[in-house]
Amino acid sequence: MAALMFLRGSASFESSLHDEEKAALQLLKQAKAVVAVVANSRDAECAFCGMYRGPIFRSDEGLMVQCPDCGPFALDPASQRSWRLDDEWLIRKLRGALEISPHAAFTQIVDGVWDIGRHKKRPVVLARRIDLVERHGLRIFHGPEPRSQSWVITPRPLVRAPLEPLAGTATWWQLEDRFALHGLALRLLDPDHGEKTDDLQDNTPGEAFHGPFTEDFTWVHLEGWPYGPIRLTEAQAHLFSALWKHRNQPQSAEFLMREAGLASERPIDVFKVKAANRGDPVYEGPLQAYELLVSRQRRHGLYRLKL
Repeated sequence: MAALMFLRGSASFESSLHDEEKAALQLLKQAKAVVAVVANSRDAECAFCGMYRGPIFRSDEGLMVQCPDCGPFALDPASQRSWRLDDEWLIRKLRGALEISPHAAFTQIVDGVWDIGRHKKRPVVLARRIDLVERHGLRIFHGPEPRSQSWVITPRPLVRAPLEPLAGTATWWQLEDRFALHGLALRLLDPDHGEKTDDLQDNTPGEAFHGPFTEDFTWVHLEGWPYGPIRLTEAQAHLFSALWKHRNQPQSAEFLMREAGLASERPIDVFKVKAANRGDPVYEGPLQAYELLVSRQRRHGLYRLKL
């Protein structure tokens, strides 16, 4: 409900909502997520035919509506109540869910699109609709403040959209799928998902440069792997880069994850394969590379490349 109201950006009449939507609206009211919109005191929709709007007038019986077809009837004040989602409330809650400092500034890039801060060192862009991001992509990602490899958060589109409309430019999160309201707090669901499924800018594998890795560590050429070069997510590439940089000296997991700029506790965390993706070389390949190229001294908890 919150995502739908945010997508619309305009007020919703309470009387036009279904029972389930009215129940959701009550929860949003309790969370102070919606604000009342000044009621239209001039005319109202007919409560009987629903086809016409008639002028509101005062009589001895109270406020009345004059439908041109059905005639006069008593105005139900509830029919005039309308609400809109408080955009700043959503921004505050998203920043809290993503652990963005409340003191960090957020800015409006264009109407309906905001830069709300940084999550895991990457910009976070919030927009009412994904088509707004596509339309203003040049300004959002390549303008005075370039925002490469952003997290882009929008409500789920009302019409079918390409599976990866921002592939190679940003990671798209649909608001309803990635966040949930628990009590008065908004929470990020599956916080490691973004690290594991990031798409990279270039889908063309480069040549091996650092041992089996390409120059930017986004691909690895693994001997004996039958499916060709293995594409790595950004998190996996950063971790292999840290391992390569310190390949002459075993390092602790804490040091490597900090060096790679990752929030997970162990290197294996960014290579785990979900049950739904098991058997898929796209997901199994990075794990195979990790298992064959990285050694762990279990006694001391140290990691290094087998190169």
